[in-house]
Amino acid sequence: MAEMILPGTYIDVRAEKLITPGPVSTGNIGIVGTASRGRLADATDATTVYTPANIGEARQIFGPADDYENPLESDPATGEKFPLTLIRAMELAFNNGAQRVFAVRVAGAGQAVADYALGAVTFTALGPGTGYNGFTISAVDNSGLLNVTIKLGSLIETWRDVPTPADEFAQVINGTHPGYPYGSKASTGGGSTLFRAVNAGNAAIAPGDAVQGAVGANGANTGAGAAYEDGLNALLNQDVQIVVLAGQDATQLGSMLSGHVNNASNDLNKRERIGVIGTNTAVLANLIANNEDNPEGRLVYVGPGVRAIDSASSREVVLPGTYTAAAVAGLISSLDPHFSPTNKTIVANGVQQNFNGTELEQLVLNRVFAIEDRAGALRVVRGITSSTNSAWQQVTTRRIVDFARKGVRSAADPFIGKLNNARVRGAMHGSINSLLADMVDREMLVSYELEVTATREQEIRGIAQVNMVLRPTFSIDYIRVVMYLE
Repeated sequence: MAEMILPGTYIDVRAEKLITPGPVSTGNIGIVGTASRGRLADATDATTVYTPANIGEARQIFGPADDYENPLESDPATGEKFPLTLIRAMELAFNNGAQRVFAVRVAGAGQAVADYALGAVTFTALGPGTGYNGFTISAVDNSGLLNVTIKLGSLIETWRDVPTPADEFAQVINGTHPGYPYGSKASTGGGSTLFRAVNAGNAAIAPGDAVQGAVGANGANTGAGAAYEDGLNALLNQDVQIVVLAGQDATQLGSMLSGHVNNASNDLNKRERIGVIGTNTAVLANLIANNEDNPEGRLVYVGPGVRAIDSASSREVVLPGTYTAAAVAGLISSLDPHFSPTNKTIVANGVQQNFNGTELEQLVLNRVFAIEDRAGALRVVRGITSSTNSAWQQVTTRRIVDFARKGVRSAADPFIGKLNNARVRGAMHGSINSLLADMVDREMLVSYELEVTATREQEIRGIAQVNMVLRPTFSIDYIRVVMYLE
């Protein structure tokens, strides 16, 4: 408020009571996997995390899936096959309701980067992979300037009126030319999303076609999974609530995923999330034995695998539970936090293995989020987490509480830096209360208790104490019927 020097009325408007919680996202999926195109995961570079709007856009970015039964890479010594995982998992996620996906590409041993030479300029792929092989890169004369096209099938990037000196030519392709007044790239309006141009001098670039030199390779064999850790680190600060390691087995990477979701969900990182992971085997004993306990219910362990049409070969293939995880993640993401996945359907052709009632009972008892073929539809037997703590066994409970945690932060954070007095604390109480009351109206909570206080010592230390008692809604898992006959 202005200092009162001249006579008049001075007004100080305090708008704390108008502060309301912001929107809370609940179904964003982070998927880490291997692909034939796209930049590799880098935790220091947010542009290596892609958010395709649909599976078509995902294929443009990461290239198509390879043939699952006859993949591009295998181990000649053991015969083990390494199909690409990312697009295949994203297909299942989108087919089962995923709306927003944060996708990260990783690669292991054997990766190689493709390049093309055009005079003094080399076009180097922005990532390793076969998805950069076979491009046509051409420069066509246009009254002393060049029209440049990079093309592979329907994937096209173009620039008009590019200057011919190699250094300026490269700057235009990279989107770094300080004053490129010669038109704009038709596809993205800036630098190439596929290649980086490197000039070896200032020689003029003549019209012609680039010649491919190095051949790209995918690095689909990620070995023990260190590459996937890079992918998880790239997702750490993204607005993601559900994480999937595409095609990866819980026996190998379950501990890694469990550690990631716990770390992401702590009060330092503030990214409440769960991990969904499956198994590479259909054997019941292994499904149970490999089930890892996550006491806070942040790990969902899925089985068995599913049958699906392979987009590369158009044949039906049997995919292990490592891909069922992506379908389950898509289903969970499509539901409000309090809507249980129990008895909901999965979009796929069939299951890898049909379990009988006794086997399904054992799966549920051992905290497996099991899928069964019931009357021609694939249904979730029970939407549970891997927690041995009964409080966190329902997926809905974990998601409701995470929604409340994120919502309370959204409601309370705007008050950081304001006065720690009864008036402001009352306004904070009102903001948080509006969130919780809405959760009751939406049937996420049965009821709640809320208190916002501060002792004099807490006021001095800058602490406002928020105490809540939440009573989440639980879903119906069983219906017990007692029949009396007379």
